[in-house]
Amino acid sequence: MILGSSSGYWSTGIVIRWYAALGSGSRRGPAWAGRVDFYDDGWAGDDDADAGKVSTEGRLNTRYYVRDGDTTTGLRAVIAALIADAGRLGITFGGPSVKPHLYYEGDGGSTEFPPPDGWRDLLASEAQRIGWEFPYASTEASRG
Repeated sequence: MILGSSSGYWSTGIVIRWYAALGSGSRRGPAWAGRVDFYDDGWAGDDDADAGKVSTEGRLNTRYYVRDGDTTTGLRAVIAALIADAGRLGITFGGPSVKPHLYYEGDGGSTEFPPPDGWRDLLASEAQRIGWEFPYASTEASRG
């Protein structure tokens, strides 16, 4: 890890994805997953083998897709778990003048994980709830 102005890892936010049908029988249904990509404060050219400074990065994922519970949505549970675990690992979100972002996989254009109908409004609401930025237009009417 290269340490300069920070004391740990940082991330721009959380990337969410949705899966329309998971499992079989009573366990079948839509579910959510997410990840946090994180980085140290090194940049290209900062690595110094002699000084032992090597820039590193990582990824924190939900292990499985999470279905809605009786009182909490799978989406909300995924976001909460990733924020909590990132905090335990010393990963900070955003920066002094930049709020973290809540993203959708492939910016909503993923063919492998296409978003559900209304995804912009749903994620915009979650971003607002946790005080984060949502980088996409929040109404389905704005989809181009």
